[in-house]
Amino acid sequence: MKIDSDKPTILRARAYIIGLALVIVVCLIVGYSELVASRGGSMDAILLGASHMPPAAIGILMALILINVILKRIGPAWKLQPAELAVIYVMTVCGALLSSFGLAAQLLPNLAGVNYYADPLNGWQDLLRNLPKWMVPFDPKGPEKQFVTKAYYEGLHGGEPIPWGDWVVPLAAWTILALLFFFLMACLATLLRRQWVDNEKLPFPLVQLPLEMVEGGTHRSSMDKKFLVLGAMIPILFHGMNGMHNIWPNMPEFRSWFLLNDYFVGKPWTDIGIIPVAITFSVIGFTYLLPLDVSFSMWFFLLFFRFQDLIGSNLGYQFDNMPLYPSHYYVGYQAVGAAVAVCVSMMWFARPHIKLAWERIWTNQHKGLDANEMMSYRTAFIGSVICFTFIIVWLGLAGMNVLVAAFMMLCFIFLVVVVMSRCVAEVGLLMLQGVFRPTDVWAVVATKASLGVANLVPLALLNGVFMRDPRTLMPVFMNGLKLSDGVKMPRRKLAVAIALAIPVAIIAAYTIHLWFVYRRGGIIMNSWFFHSNPTLYIGEAKSILAGPKDMDFRAPAFFTVGMLFTFFLYFMRTRFWWWPFHPLGYAIGATWPVMVYWVAFFTGWMFKSLIIRYGGIKGFRTFRPIFLGMILGEFASALLWATLSAIFGITLPAIPLT
Repeated sequence: MKIDSDKPTILRARAYIIGLALVIVVCLIVGYSELVASRGGSMDAILLGASHMPPAAIGILMALILINVILKRIGPAWKLQPAELAVIYVMTVCGALLSSFGLAAQLLPNLAGVNYYADPLNGWQDLLRNLPKWMVPFDPKGPEKQFVTKAYYEGLHGGEPIPWGDWVVPLAAWTILALLFFFLMACLATLLRRQWVDNEKLPFPLVQLPLEMVEGGTHRSSMDKKFLVLGAMIPILFHGMNGMHNIWPNMPEFRSWFLLNDYFVGKPWTDIGIIPVAITFSVIGFTYLLPLDVSFSMWFFLLFFRFQDLIGSNLGYQFDNMPLYPSHYYVGYQAVGAAVAVCVSMMWFARPHIKLAWERIWTNQHKGLDANEMMSYRTAFIGSVICFTFIIVWLGLAGMNVLVAAFMMLCFIFLVVVVMSRCVAEVGLLMLQGVFRPTDVWAVVATKASLGVANLVPLALLNGVFMRDPRTLMPVFMNGLKLSDGVKMPRRKLAVAIALAIPVAIIAAYTIHLWFVYRRGGIIMNSWFFHSNPTLYIGEAKSILAGPKDMDFRAPAFFTVGMLFTFFLYFMRTRFWWWPFHPLGYAIGATWPVMVYWVAFFTGWMFKSLIIRYGGIKGFRTFRPIFLGMILGEFASALLWATLSAIFGITLPAIPLT
């Protein structure tokens, strides 16, 4: 649905001011909900900032829309216009992510946890001595459990002050690295936007509901609004019943999460990977917005990999998992090969656009090509090269070999960030998590032990902060650019908003997180952020250095299988219009998000298939508000129960959004 092109775009300075204030508010909300209120792991909590459509940002947008109704009655000039609402929403999404998995919630515990959990038995502190002092808040050459990390985990006592000074240098250093990453992602988003939005016309499912909300439903019929309310009531009643069951156990309960594996015992069933069943109404709603081949492939390929498990079990294959991921090794390396094929294929299909952009970068041709992008193509290209160079310099100063650092960063940027951003734009994944990291890609060409301690120790911190859970900002940039088209907003005004929001969000998130943790103690907070994540990667580095030094040739073998099969899927997709298998389904079919959401993908695909079959495009449009309402209702439920939990301490119902 488009904004009337005759209406002028209104974007006043107050939108930026309100946005910056709300960035601080959203950092406070996310920091409290994910650190203080969420004492268990991520599956035991409602994480309000951990997705690319954060419930905290949607909640603030809903509040602004309600306030807008009042402002409209006071005077039309007071009302926030659609472009202003869109800018504020994108700014708060940046704030929510940076306060969560996008930066602060992973960076701070990782920098402190490696020292706090080190002891003479695990010998981690011996590895940490290889780090420069500016990378961490403790002395790398000192003992385990230094005051700055011990107080971080166990809390300050009496009138002890927060040791802000110990954090200034390492946070400044890591912020420089983060800003280099973010600007590089903005450059790539600028260079890819026209191809993804205008040429390929990707669906961008996570943009459709915010666009409807900022428009204010002015083009909706009364029937559309009734269907929207009907859709919203389904998750509200479902999660409301479960929430009341936690308060009054005599109330009935609907299970929203369980494992099918619990019902299948004995071989070969015990050899297959996990098959969760999660009732996620918002993902059903997003799936309804997808092309049918995409939604079909999201659930089909998970079952395809489980079928491979059954075959392997019957053939006597000895299963082992990818390091630090819940997917089998042979599946994980198929995914590595698939990611390479997806990246290569994206660039191949974008050849006409790349040719035009290249000519625009180096000549004065095609002057209108980048006139309304976030920045000129020349700035984006040169900026990406400069950022990449300084990232390698940063890693070199951290002790890494620059050639190894370049390999790792190329893999991270193109195989993880770009491919996963494509999944958000084309599939609408709420969260991102692959089944491999750049260190796993290294194992295709050499042993991990060959990296040595000088590379493995800095990579342990990088894995914990950025690489394993890459819920970063490039998808936000791409979604924001698509949203700006919907409200007819110049993209460079969006760029200004993002440039203002990011530094404010970083400073606010650091301050809020350190204050909460030092006053309360991280040891009683979210177990994923404060225990699991900080210990996984340094422990892995230790085991690699102490483990076997021989090459595992299964990695290149399954890598080749995955790459060739993905190229085959692209070939069939471009040759036969009826081909139902989308390559992205194979590339991410073994990832945690697809494991969690496969039932929702199946349900949304089934409903859309039946509606299109018997009602055509008219039927699809008629029922679309119901599925948008399901998204809105589930997010509203998450916000409501998270608020009640924070105020009254009640047990949250399981709402598997992340």
